[in-house]
Amino acid sequence: MRALLLAIVAALGACTAPAKPVTSPTPIPTHVPGALNVTALLDLSGSRWPSGAPQRDALQLWTDQHATATPRVRLRIVDVAGSASRTLIELRRAAVEDRADAIIVGVPVDYDDAFARAVQLTQLPVLFTLPIADPVTTGGGWAFALAPTPSQLARTMLDDAAARAVLGSSVVVTDESAPAIIERAAFVAELASRGVTATIVKAADGTKLRTMLASASVALFAGPPKPYVDAARTATTGTLLYFSYLCDGGDIGDLRDAAPLATWPGVRWIAANATGATPGRAAFLQAFLDRAGPPTSPAASAFDALTLLAAVSNGSGDPVRLRDQLQAGSFIGIATTYTFNPARRAGFASQDLAFLRYTGARATPVLR
Repeated sequence: MRALLLAIVAALGACTAPAKPVTSPTPIPTHVPGALNVTALLDLSGSRWPSGAPQRDALQLWTDQHATATPRVRLRIVDVAGSASRTLIELRRAAVEDRADAIIVGVPVDYDDAFARAVQLTQLPVLFTLPIADPVTTGGGWAFALAPTPSQLARTMLDDAAARAVLGSSVVVTDESAPAIIERAAFVAELASRGVTATIVKAADGTKLRTMLASASVALFAGPPKPYVDAARTATTGTLLYFSYLCDGGDIGDLRDAAPLATWPGVRWIAANATGATPGRAAFLQAFLDRAGPPTSPAASAFDALTLLAAVSNGSGDPVRLRDQLQAGSFIGIATTYTFNPARRAGFASQDLAFLRYTGARATPVLR
């Protein structure tokens, strides 16, 4: 399969090559023999949300803490700048040119058939730290979902909302960004399974949105919350505001007075008042706070991605071995206890999801 990828890249290059040869500097080797070579794709620039900065901080924290550990992990972070096409290009480049042993994808993706084929062609373990549907294929495949799936999140949120309000007067708010489309579809499907027809409001229709928020019992905001902050401030006191797993405290903090009404599903163990955390989880929370401020749920998953890969490598970067070991059992991480097998590639345990709330600027979120 790697040979096929290489052939495709070579063919494309032949079609676009200039008439005269162009000399270029010898590229710096990106594959280090004897190390576990991992490429992480993040959004560190561009307009797509959420920012990959918290995940970058978590990955760098891990590498600093394990600088002298065995196996040696060589991490390469690539900024895909909010581009879906560049994400695919860099995925292929990591496999073919960089000869990575594994890839971490920390950006929102539409995990459709085309993207799934691109992942399978890498012939490498590809770990996703943001929500995607279970990426299992016949025989398991190469993708592993570390975050909760969109359907898992929708079910958890609507279970909570149903216990507090009447779902029939709820609204689903979307800005139709790529992450929002995925979450909106999950909300609609979950509401339908409960006999409720979803009322969908687009964020661009500000007048209608404000009118709906004034009477809705529940507002489900699909995708990163930044586009919804102004409208959410107009919600009445009785409206329950549910934001995305993709948000962070800074986003919710922008709601100011409305923040006490807002909640979002996240990793239980990043909350300041979580009880029963393992020493490793408590240490991660404190170390991340000291370095970068309150962690996000995706940051915890990014930290776990390197932990899992290092744990199963046993000093070997052989991709088949890495995949087989990942799908062979359970792993206790910061975010959750992951369980993978050839028939299940979404490993997040629902019991490690909790509803978080904002308590103040740069303050660690707490359990609601």
